[in-house]
Amino acid sequence: MSKQANIAYRICGFELPQFKTSWESLDVSKGLEIKNNIDFAFSSHDRILKCTLQLLFSQSDINILEIEFCTYVEIHPDSYAELIQEDEIVFPPYFLAQCASFGHGALRGIMFLKTTNTPLENYIIPPVEYGKVFKDPFVAKIE
Repeated sequence: MSKQANIAYRICGFELPQFKTSWESLDVSKGLEIKNNIDFAFSSHDRILKCTLQLLFSQSDINILEIEFCTYVEIHPDSYAELIQEDEIVFPPYFLAQCASFGHGALRGIMFLKTTNTPLENYIIPPVEYGKVFKDPFVAKIE
């Protein structure tokens, strides 16, 4: 597989399992601390890569906003076969960055819509250059 193999895929879904706000103690004159986490999971049964973004906005150790957002990407059968190495499937870093970017962009829009006319409306999810974040491939066992 070349470094930038052409992986055929389609976004097949988004899910927002958590969008929890608690702004009673928010001081809008202060900034928010933002923590994030990204996880990947793969189902070889249906060839779907799941990218989960988790964000936590806090202020003075109080959680103001907790978000979990999932992007589901279906891998085309031909590309799936090309990504297999022995009994594992290997997703290169550039593809992980692309999948994370889909969710990140969608999540920025969701936050805009869900926080309009609330004390959180002037806070944004900062942009992230995911191409610089992922250095190693995501490797999953084939079920």
